Amino acid sequence: MAHRHIESAGGDERLVLRMQLVLQRLKPQSAASHEHYEALAQRLEELGDRPGSLIATSLALGVANFGGDVEAAVAAYERLTPAIHHIADPLEQHVAMAPSLFLYHAAGNAAAYMHQACRMLQLANEVSNDGMRSASLSNVGIAFFLSGDELQARHHLEQSLESTDVGGWTRFGAVTVLADLYASAGEMDKVLPLLKAWSFPRNPEELDISAMAHFHALGAEVCARLGEESRARDYLEVLDGVPQDRLSHGLRCMAGLSRALHHRAAGRPLEALEALDGALALVERLPGSDRALPSRFWWLAAELAEVQGEWERAYRLLQRARGLELGKKQQIAAVRRVAAQFQTDANARAVEAAQRDPLTGLGNRERLIHVGDGWILRRLTPLVAKLNVRRFNAINEALGREIGDAVLQAVADRLRQACARLENALAGRVYADQFALVVAGEQADVHLLRRFALELFSTPLEVAGQQVDISAAWGIAHGPVHGASMQQLMSHAEVALHEDRRTHAGWTIYEPGLVRADPRQLSLISELRRAAQENEFTLLLQPKFSLSDNRVTSFESLIRWRHPSRGPLAPAAFIPFAENTGSIRGVTEWVLRRSMQLSVRLRGAGLVSRIAVNVSVHDVGGSDLCRRLQGLLLATGARAEDIRLELTESAVMKDPATVIDRMREINALGFEWSVDDFGTGQSSLAYLHMLPVSELKIDRSFVRGAATSSTSLTLLKAAIDLGRNLGLSTVGEGAETAEEWSLLRDLGCSVAQGWFGASPMPEHELIAWLQQRAAAERL
Repeated sequence: MAHRHIESAGGDERLVLRMQLVLQRLKPQSAASHEHYEALAQRLEELGDRPGSLIATSLALGVANFGGDVEAAVAAYERLTPAIHHIADPLEQHVAMAPSLFLYHAAGNAAAYMHQACRMLQLANEVSNDGMRSASLSNVGIAFFLSGDELQARHHLEQSLESTDVGGWTRFGAVTVLADLYASAGEMDKVLPLLKAWSFPRNPEELDISAMAHFHALGAEVCARLGEESRARDYLEVLDGVPQDRLSHGLRCMAGLSRALHHRAAGRPLEALEALDGALALVERLPGSDRALPSRFWWLAAELAEVQGEWERAYRLLQRARGLELGKKQQIAAVRRVAAQFQTDANARAVEAAQRDPLTGLGNRERLIHVGDGWILRRLTPLVAKLNVRRFNAINEALGREIGDAVLQAVADRLRQACARLENALAGRVYADQFALVVAGEQADVHLLRRFALELFSTPLEVAGQQVDISAAWGIAHGPVHGASMQQLMSHAEVALHEDRRTHAGWTIYEPGLVRADPRQLSLISELRRAAQENEFTLLLQPKFSLSDNRVTSFESLIRWRHPSRGPLAPAAFIPFAENTGSIRGVTEWVLRRSMQLSVRLRGAGLVSRIAVNVSVHDVGGSDLCRRLQGLLLATGARAEDIRLELTESAVMKDPATVIDRMREINALGFEWSVDDFGTGQSSLAYLHMLPVSELKIDRSFVRGAATSSTSLTLLKAAIDLGRNLGLSTVGEGAETAEEWSLLRDLGCSVAQGWFGASPMPEHELIAWLQQRAAAERL
């Protein structure tokens, strides 16, 4: 392939040199390769290709592993390290770092090897390359191997080899080290199958020459230890065919020991002693090679010396082995610290990513609450200002989604500029076109913030070469007057924002009087939490019926609240408030848990077990819904395919980019999606085509009006046809009469739901109803 690229490169010398670099790397490496890499590095530097030059220079240093001055090469590489870390392309940076692994291996510096391996794993994760990730995981295992931490090494290498993305050189290298570990543990039953599968390759040029030599030196050692002299000789003949300048320091020593063991197996004690002398002399001549050798090298050498009657020499070798073992323990500790630090950093990056809005780069709701609560603990009372971009839907519809997204990004930039002028300030995107600005400390002043708000959009936004005038609605809550926690302050700012949108005041500060219409709602937040904990909620299930054969296909879960003092409450009495105050997540989690538990019972009874659960845009907007769903599946034993999540069309259209990404993430877990109230949200066909949904639920207003209104009938038919053309199941909601049921069937609707089929019923009645229905069908 590289040859074809060279032919097609024409007069592009830089591209030709890059391809020559690839070809040189694919050839067997030796000390002689240094000059080729140096020449390529110099010319690439002259052509201004700094990354290419760094890669070539790094490769030139890496071949010092084959008999050069390793310490000098390591020092030269470490001088290059800052420049390598500044290579913008993660893939090129990964390639430039790879030769350092050979150098640190040869130098016996397992901690430095682990540092490089972890950094390369981090780069592989950045580019989402499974092959690179598995190869890097293998390198982490090798780092543990070099330190002597055999348990961790085996774990990582075995995990790496489970991946089908690891092949060629990388897989063979991992197999070689794993076989070495098995040999050190005396687990010949595990070594021998690997030797049988990988020894004497037909195309050795396709494998890394160093790994191949290592593997065959190991084969010779194992066979000699088992007394299989002729088989050991076969392995040594392969080694004899490898030029010495292509073998690393440590490998030359191990090959010498394998020859000594072979002579002993063949009954040649003098030759065995001579080969042992040569191996040990080689250790002394090659600086640092003793640190790179496995512990069993010294134990086997001592055993050979003892067999020859050289007791004092055997003792010295054992003493040296013990001394090196103490050093190994320090190396293990150092390597584990490096790995632990990278894991800590990776966890921190994962948390940071989970608290970051992907479109604007601002923090999300979770980030705002986390930072704000931290300020509260430090006695820096925060002020929360929420804002909505006015007329954003009109901008989106008139100029398109790309411009709409660019507007949101421009708003985020303005908020960042505002934060830069304040000491303790954080901006975030809550969802859709709603943002928040949190200010703490002395600058958390309402009047100061209002001046900032007036300046924020006093000039038009520059978006894609156009000037876009916008204004905002603002809702303010400040502690401790309006709340002692960020959750309370965010909720109260939301209430104030809702009022500001209603009155068009432009600036509304929260006060309890904003919910004067129903003062009892002030206590609902804590009562909702208590209701979920004490099972005051009731779950009702309404069946859905196939219109082709009238069988039950699934159910929709519906919630009711048996309030201890107010009596039964319908969803309309508390769900909107729960959504506005952020309490909806607890309600949704209760419904999901009960629905999953019920689906397990239904499946166990051999009954229809699919249940649909409504989720809010606030649930999907949070970054933790996927994790919560996984936790609930684990806790209940339910199957993801038994739970269908329903999201209203209007909720999708509030922030389609974010919502669609979250829907896809959850769909990948096995959950199916349904678009609820279809026909009311003004979604475009482009968005609908992108949604990972399997069902459209057509709003009941179309179903109920179709019998008397030709317009409703036309819209109903269009929605059913659209769903069918997209390969989706269609559900007619609210079918209450035989006439509506029949009309849906005639129009080709798949499923109907409504009181004509069955009314919602409690959980304990559902199984009996299904069993009674099944018995009647059998008659």
